[in-house]
Amino acid sequence: MGVLGRKTVTKIAALAALFVIGSAAAVQAAGASYQTRYEVPLGEQENYTVLVEDLGEYEVCEGDCLWSISENLLGNGGDYMQLVKQNADVIQNPDLIYPGMRLRIKRNVYVKKRTGVNGMKTPQYRLGTPDNWAFGILEEGEAFSNNAFFARRADGSVACLLRDKEAAGVKSLSDWEQCQKLIADYAEKHYKKQVSDLTFHKYQSESGADIYLFSYCYTVDGAQYGYSGGLDIYVSEAICQTERIQAELTGFQLEEGIEDIVLYMAGSFEELSETSEEDFTVNSYNILLTPSESWAVAGIHNPFVWVEKYYDGIFRQMSNLPPEKKSAKERILGR
Repeated sequence: MGVLGRKTVTKIAALAALFVIGSAAAVQAAGASYQTRYEVPLGEQENYTVLVEDLGEYEVCEGDCLWSISENLLGNGGDYMQLVKQNADVIQNPDLIYPGMRLRIKRNVYVKKRTGVNGMKTPQYRLGTPDNWAFGILEEGEAFSNNAFFARRADGSVACLLRDKEAAGVKSLSDWEQCQKLIADYAEKHYKKQVSDLTFHKYQSESGADIYLFSYCYTVDGAQYGYSGGLDIYVSEAICQTERIQAELTGFQLEEGIEDIVLYMAGSFEELSETSEEDFTVNSYNILLTPSESWAVAGIHNPFVWVEKYYDGIFRQMSNLPPEKKSAKERILGR
């Protein structure tokens, strides 16, 4: 994998054209199909990374049976035995469930492998990346990442922040329902006009890591840059917590499907045991993702601000507008 710095000057003409037509429909039409599946034939499963999605709890209602619950929540009534295995402590007989009984609901999620010959490995961790993606630096305006991945011949980027797992991040994500509420309230208060279709998921990887994911559509208002219409940016944020590492992946592109890419990368992330406990750290790699503004969720990177600043930098350059502040690199260097 080559190490590259990436500026998006080559995309400016295309972005300007999209503003003229008022949407990213032309780009979306050319995008690859979404690859996440809930059922995969046995002969094809080796081509997929398998995650377990936590759907929370379900309270049994009058008239329910395991088949109907499985059909409604898992998409296939024939998968009811998954519910039996997940709730062996409360289900003694699959034919006998009662109103008020609370069942834990999980399902397998299959994410298409994309590694090819790509990927990253250090003594502390390894991470799968999409085939033909490059590794390097992303910088636009105030937004900067020195640990980023991006498509060589198409749209799509993922800024990656790796750090030692800390108590603040663990505490914030330990109550995922409350965390979802904090994120949704923050988006409503600060990005009501820009953010839509906010969704949340929680998974566990094959290596046992917890993965928290939320995705949304971020709409850039062309009027503030001298264009008519708006431009949709699809964003997905995944936080993967292993025993000692917190990996945060901020993916974005002009077409749907970035969630699938981010989910694959998070699902492939694995902590390695090549480093002893007393020597273990990933903070020594000096991985930066700025701006890093505090927000409603302590210990977690704020992707809303980062994506806003990144595209603001692009569109200001596109429109020949002066930058609001010094660039991220200038601030880091103390100029």
